[in-house]
Amino acid sequence: MTHQQHLMSKVFRLPAALLLALGLSVAACGDGGAKAPEPAKAETADTAAPAAEDPANAKPIPGVPLDDMAEGSVDAPVTVIEFASMTCPHCAHFQQETFPLLKRDFIDTGKIRFIFREFPLDSYAVDASILVRCSGTENYFKVLNKLFAEQLQWMPAPGPISEVSREATQDRLAAYGEEFGVDEKKYQACLDNKPLKDHLANRMDEARERYKVNGTPAVVVNGKLAASSSYADVAQAIKDATPK
Repeated sequence: MTHQQHLMSKVFRLPAALLLALGLSVAACGDGGAKAPEPAKAETADTAAPAAEDPANAKPIPGVPLDDMAEGSVDAPVTVIEFASMTCPHCAHFQQETFPLLKRDFIDTGKIRFIFREFPLDSYAVDASILVRCSGTENYFKVLNKLFAEQLQWMPAPGPISEVSREATQDRLAAYGEEFGVDEKKYQACLDNKPLKDHLANRMDEARERYKVNGTPAVVVNGKLAASSSYADVAQAIKDATPK
Protein backbone atom coordinates (compact mmCIF):
# COMPACT_ATOMS: atom_id res chain seq x y z
CA MET A 1 0.00 0.00 0.00
CA THR A 2 1.39 3.39 -1.04
CA HIS A 3 1.50 6.39 1.31
CA GLN A 4 -1.37 7.96 -0.69
CA GLN A 5 -3.51 4.82 -0.45
CA HIS A 6 -2.84 4.63 3.29
CA LEU A 7 -4.03 8.21 3.74
CA MET A 8 -7.11 7.60 1.62
CA SER A 9 -8.05 4.49 3.60
CA LYS A 10 -7.84 6.54 6.82
CA VAL A 11 -10.06 9.25 5.33
CA PHE A 12 -12.79 6.88 4.15
CA ARG A 13 -13.03 5.24 7.59
CA LEU A 14 -14.18 8.54 9.09
CA PRO A 15 -17.94 8.76 9.74
CA ALA A 16 -19.74 10.54 6.91
CA ALA A 17 -21.35 12.97 9.34
CA LEU A 18 -17.89 14.09 10.47
CA LEU A 19 -16.72 14.53 6.87
CA LEU A 20 -19.73 16.70 6.12
CA ALA A 21 -19.26 18.73 9.29
CA LEU A 22 -15.56 19.30 8.66
CA GLY A 23 -15.83 20.02 4.95
CA LEU A 24 -12.91 17.62 4.47
CA SER A 25 -11.10 17.90 1.15
CA VAL A 26 -10.29 14.63 -0.60
CA ALA A 27 -8.56 15.27 -3.91
CA ALA A 28 -8.61 11.73 -5.26
CA CYS A 29 -11.88 10.25 -6.43
CA GLY A 30 -10.49 7.03 -7.84
CA ASP A 31 -7.16 5.26 -7.97
CA GLY A 32 -5.23 8.19 -9.40
CA GLY A 33 -5.36 11.48 -7.55
CA ALA A 34 -3.42 13.90 -5.41
CA LYS A 35 -2.56 13.13 -1.81
CA ALA A 36 -5.39 13.77 0.59
CA PRO A 37 -4.68 16.42 3.23
CA GLU A 38 -4.72 15.57 6.91
CA PRO A 39 -8.25 15.91 8.33
CA ALA A 40 -9.01 18.98 10.40
CA LYS A 41 -9.38 18.51 14.14
CA ALA A 42 -12.94 18.08 15.29
CA GLU A 43 -14.22 20.21 18.14
CA THR A 44 -14.38 18.53 21.50
CA ALA A 45 -17.23 18.73 23.95
CA ASP A 46 -15.25 21.31 25.90
CA THR A 47 -14.60 23.60 22.93
CA ALA A 48 -17.71 23.22 20.79
CA ALA A 49 -20.22 26.03 21.04
CA PRO A 50 -23.75 24.87 21.87
CA ALA A 51 -25.82 24.67 18.70
CA ALA A 52 -29.19 26.37 18.75
CA GLU A 53 -31.85 24.16 17.21
CA ASP A 54 -33.74 25.97 14.48
CA PRO A 55 -37.18 24.36 14.06
CA ALA A 56 -37.28 25.54 10.43
CA ASN A 57 -34.21 23.43 9.67
CA ALA A 58 -35.26 20.39 11.69
CA LYS A 59 -37.66 18.96 9.12
CA PRO A 60 -37.41 18.17 5.39
CA ILE A 61 -38.08 21.01 2.96
CA PRO A 62 -41.25 20.50 0.89
CA GLY A 63 -40.41 19.59 -2.69
CA VAL A 64 -36.85 18.52 -1.90
CA PRO A 65 -36.63 14.71 -2.31
CA LEU A 66 -34.82 12.54 0.21
CA ASP A 67 -35.66 9.24 -1.45
CA ASP A 68 -33.69 7.52 -4.21
CA MET A 69 -33.48 9.25 -7.57
CA ALA A 70 -33.69 6.65 -10.32
CA GLU A 71 -34.22 5.98 -13.99
CA GLY A 72 -35.69 2.83 -15.50
CA SER A 73 -38.50 0.43 -14.76
CA VAL A 74 -39.24 -0.49 -11.16
CA ASP A 75 -39.89 -4.00 -12.49
CA ALA A 76 -36.42 -4.38 -14.01
CA PRO A 77 -34.71 -7.62 -12.88
CA VAL A 78 -31.43 -5.87 -12.07
CA THR A 79 -30.81 -2.79 -9.91
CA VAL A 80 -27.68 -0.72 -10.51
CA ILE A 81 -26.53 1.93 -8.02
CA GLU A 82 -23.88 4.50 -8.86
CA PHE A 83 -22.13 6.31 -6.01
CA ALA A 84 -20.56 9.54 -7.25
CA SER A 85 -19.05 12.80 -6.07
CA MET A 86 -19.90 16.00 -7.93
CA THR A 87 -16.27 17.18 -7.84
CA CYS A 88 -14.83 13.89 -9.11
CA PRO A 89 -13.54 14.13 -12.72
CA HIS A 90 -13.88 10.37 -13.14
CA CYS A 91 -17.55 10.70 -12.16
CA ALA A 92 -18.03 13.47 -14.72
CA HIS A 93 -16.49 11.22 -17.37
CA PHE A 94 -18.76 8.35 -16.33
CA GLN A 95 -21.84 10.57 -16.55
CA GLN A 96 -20.93 11.95 -19.96
CA GLU A 97 -19.42 8.89 -21.62
CA THR A 98 -20.47 5.67 -19.87
CA PHE A 99 -23.95 6.41 -18.58
CA PRO A 100 -25.43 7.17 -22.05
CA LEU A 101 -24.30 3.71 -23.20
CA LEU A 102 -25.84 2.05 -20.14
CA LYS A 103 -29.04 4.00 -20.72
CA ARG A 104 -29.19 2.92 -24.36
CA ASP A 105 -28.40 -0.74 -23.76
CA PHE A 106 -29.96 -1.48 -20.38
CA ILE A 107 -32.20 1.29 -18.99
CA ASP A 108 -34.25 2.06 -22.09
CA THR A 109 -34.63 -1.66 -22.82
CA GLY A 110 -36.08 -2.35 -19.35
CA LYS A 111 -33.19 -4.52 -18.22
CA ILE A 112 -32.05 -2.40 -15.24
CA ARG A 113 -33.27 0.21 -12.80
CA PHE A 114 -30.48 2.76 -12.33
CA ILE A 115 -30.18 4.62 -9.03
CA PHE A 116 -27.86 7.60 -8.47
CA ARG A 117 -26.60 8.18 -4.93
CA GLU A 118 -24.44 11.07 -3.80
CA PHE A 119 -21.07 10.28 -2.21
CA PRO A 120 -19.55 13.76 -1.74
CA LEU A 121 -15.81 13.64 -1.16
CA ASP A 122 -15.36 17.29 -0.14
CA SER A 123 -17.42 20.27 0.96
CA TYR A 124 -17.77 21.59 -2.60
CA ALA A 125 -19.34 18.27 -3.60
CA VAL A 126 -21.64 18.50 -0.57
CA ASP A 127 -22.82 21.94 -1.68
CA ALA A 128 -23.33 20.77 -5.27
CA SER A 129 -25.21 17.64 -4.15
CA ILE A 130 -27.49 19.79 -2.01
CA LEU A 131 -28.22 22.06 -4.97
CA VAL A 132 -29.13 19.05 -7.13
CA ARG A 133 -31.49 17.77 -4.43
CA CYS A 134 -32.89 21.25 -3.88
CA SER A 135 -33.84 21.49 -7.56
CA GLY A 136 -36.60 18.91 -7.01
CA THR A 137 -37.53 15.60 -8.58
CA GLU A 138 -38.37 16.97 -12.02
CA ASN A 139 -35.09 18.84 -12.46
CA TYR A 140 -32.81 16.51 -10.49
CA PHE A 141 -31.10 14.77 -13.41
CA LYS A 142 -31.09 17.94 -15.54
CA VAL A 143 -29.10 19.80 -12.88
CA LEU A 144 -26.93 16.75 -12.18
CA ASN A 145 -25.95 16.42 -15.83
CA LYS A 146 -25.30 20.14 -16.22
CA LEU A 147 -23.03 20.33 -13.17
CA PHE A 148 -21.04 17.31 -14.33
CA ALA A 149 -20.79 18.68 -17.89
CA GLU A 150 -19.61 22.08 -16.63
CA GLN A 151 -17.67 20.82 -13.63
CA LEU A 152 -14.56 22.89 -14.38
CA GLN A 153 -16.61 26.09 -14.55
CA TRP A 154 -18.01 26.00 -11.02
CA MET A 155 -15.44 23.88 -9.19
CA PRO A 156 -12.47 25.72 -7.64
CA ALA A 157 -8.90 24.96 -8.60
CA PRO A 158 -7.26 22.28 -6.42
CA GLY A 159 -6.09 23.58 -3.08
CA PRO A 160 -7.06 23.91 0.57
CA ILE A 161 -10.73 24.52 1.24
CA SER A 162 -11.31 27.87 2.92
CA GLU A 163 -14.37 29.83 3.93
CA VAL A 164 -13.72 32.24 1.05
CA SER A 165 -13.36 29.53 -1.59
CA ARG A 166 -16.43 27.71 -0.34
CA GLU A 167 -18.57 30.85 -0.36
CA ALA A 168 -17.37 31.65 -3.88
CA THR A 169 -18.29 28.13 -5.01
CA GLN A 170 -21.72 28.40 -3.41
CA ASP A 171 -22.25 31.66 -5.31
CA ARG A 172 -21.41 29.93 -8.60
CA LEU A 173 -23.70 27.02 -7.75
CA ALA A 174 -26.48 29.43 -6.79
CA ALA A 175 -26.30 30.87 -10.31
CA TYR A 176 -26.99 27.39 -11.68
CA GLY A 177 -29.87 27.05 -9.27
CA GLU A 178 -31.46 30.24 -10.61
CA GLU A 179 -31.67 28.58 -14.05
CA PHE A 180 -33.87 25.85 -12.57
CA GLY A 181 -36.07 27.89 -10.28
CA VAL A 182 -33.99 27.57 -7.10
CA ASP A 183 -33.49 31.09 -5.81
CA GLU A 184 -30.71 32.05 -3.42
CA LYS A 185 -33.01 31.96 -0.39
CA LYS A 186 -34.18 28.42 -1.12
CA TYR A 187 -30.65 27.20 -1.81
CA GLN A 188 -29.45 28.64 1.50
CA ALA A 189 -32.35 26.93 3.29
CA CYS A 190 -31.30 23.66 1.68
CA LEU A 191 -27.66 24.20 2.70
CA ASP A 192 -28.84 24.67 6.30
CA ASN A 193 -31.34 21.80 6.29
CA LYS A 194 -30.41 19.07 8.77
CA PRO A 195 -32.53 16.24 7.32
CA LEU A 196 -30.95 16.79 3.90
CA LYS A 197 -27.40 16.76 5.28
CA ASP A 198 -28.22 13.73 7.42
CA HIS A 199 -29.50 11.95 4.32
CA LEU A 200 -26.20 12.48 2.51
CA ALA A 201 -24.19 11.36 5.52
CA ASN A 202 -26.29 8.25 6.09
CA ARG A 203 -26.04 7.21 2.44
CA MET A 204 -22.25 7.54 2.58
CA ASP A 205 -22.04 5.41 5.71
CA GLU A 206 -24.27 2.78 4.15
CA ALA A 207 -22.17 2.73 0.97
CA ARG A 208 -18.98 2.10 2.90
CA GLU A 209 -20.40 -0.44 5.33
CA ARG A 210 -22.77 -2.37 3.06
CA TYR A 211 -21.04 -2.17 -0.32
CA LYS A 212 -17.42 -1.44 0.66
CA VAL A 213 -17.32 1.74 -1.42
CA ASN A 214 -14.08 3.63 -0.86
CA GLY A 215 -13.88 5.83 -3.93
CA THR A 216 -15.93 7.20 -6.79
CA PRO A 217 -17.44 6.43 -9.16
CA ALA A 218 -18.46 3.10 -7.67
CA VAL A 219 -21.11 0.92 -9.29
CA VAL A 220 -23.09 -1.71 -7.40
CA VAL A 221 -25.05 -4.30 -9.38
CA ASN A 222 -27.71 -6.22 -7.45
CA GLY A 223 -25.83 -5.58 -4.23
CA LYS A 224 -22.38 -6.48 -5.53
CA LEU A 225 -19.63 -3.95 -6.26
CA ALA A 226 -18.58 -4.09 -9.93
CA ALA A 227 -14.91 -4.62 -10.76
CA SER A 228 -14.71 -1.05 -12.06
CA SER A 229 -16.95 1.69 -13.46
CA SER A 230 -15.95 0.99 -17.06
CA TYR A 231 -18.74 0.16 -19.48
CA ALA A 232 -17.30 -3.30 -20.08
CA ASP A 233 -17.14 -4.22 -16.39
CA VAL A 234 -20.57 -2.78 -15.53
CA ALA A 235 -22.18 -4.42 -18.58
CA GLN A 236 -20.63 -7.76 -17.64
CA ALA A 237 -21.85 -7.41 -14.04
CA ILE A 238 -25.34 -6.68 -15.32
CA LYS A 239 -25.29 -9.73 -17.59
CA ASP A 240 -24.04 -11.93 -14.74
CA ALA A 241 -26.82 -10.67 -12.46
CA THR A 242 -29.61 -11.04 -15.03
CA PRO A 243 -31.82 -14.09 -14.35
CA LYS A 244 -31.27 -16.75 -16.96
